[in-house]
Amino acid sequence: MTKYFEMNIKSLLTNPYLIFWSILFIEFWVFMWAYVFGNEVLLIEEAVRTYTAAAYGSLLMLSLSSAAVTIASSLLYSSKSIRYVTKYTKLSPHRFLFENLLSSLIVLLVISMIMFTSVLLVFFNKFGIFVPPINTVGLLFSLFLGTLFVYALSLFLNLLIVILRAPKSASFVSFLPLILGFTSYMALWIDFGNAVYFSPFNCITSICYYYFSGQSPPTGNFFMPGDKTLVNVNLVLTSLIAWLALLIVLDILLLRKMRGVGVEDIRIV
Repeated sequence: MTKYFEMNIKSLLTNPYLIFWSILFIEFWVFMWAYVFGNEVLLIEEAVRTYTAAAYGSLLMLSLSSAAVTIASSLLYSSKSIRYVTKYTKLSPHRFLFENLLSSLIVLLVISMIMFTSVLLVFFNKFGIFVPPINTVGLLFSLFLGTLFVYALSLFLNLLIVILRAPKSASFVSFLPLILGFTSYMALWIDFGNAVYFSPFNCITSICYYYFSGQSPPTGNFFMPGDKTLVNVNLVLTSLIAWLALLIVLDILLLRKMRGVGVEDIRIV
């Protein structure tokens, strides 16, 4: 590993925007889920576990999407220097992608574990029932897939800006993962039906819910009364892996063609 690996981890973990929006702000909603929204949850283990699974999956997606904004912005502002570093040093495009990926994944996994610990402890304090995940290994696997997707998406969107020389779109594109992340949150009240299988964000929350609670999640309307259609977990897992493979291939192709956008160009807009 080069020095870049350590510096990127330190830079992201100490970024005040990431700390506030990905951790502190989401912690507020953890307490809201526990002490406001959870007042009518039955005090039985199965009910508390399914409610906790829904809360963790939904809030995790928002937390990771918020972190993606910071990762996306850092990649955009350093795009020109990345071009020269990967061309004139031993840090090749593939090695840069690997070290940037690994360091970003570590940061995203740290955020995921903070949210996991927080949800378990706060919900235990509220309901008096400790509900660990049914399948811890499966949940860790879903966290890995979720963090990998968020990274791959943020990298793709910003490489696309650089390739198209469109810095005017930088602000909107940087927040696009967070905007799209709210689609999975909307599923708490809206039934997306088969559209769930085409949304990687809904796939991530569905997989987290499944491994946490041991039950297949509904396609939507979690908080609404009435019959619910259950998600096919194998299909959402296949869909998410397909999205990942596509984004990773596109990231590698775009990284080879990247020339960079100057910081001055981004600041002007």
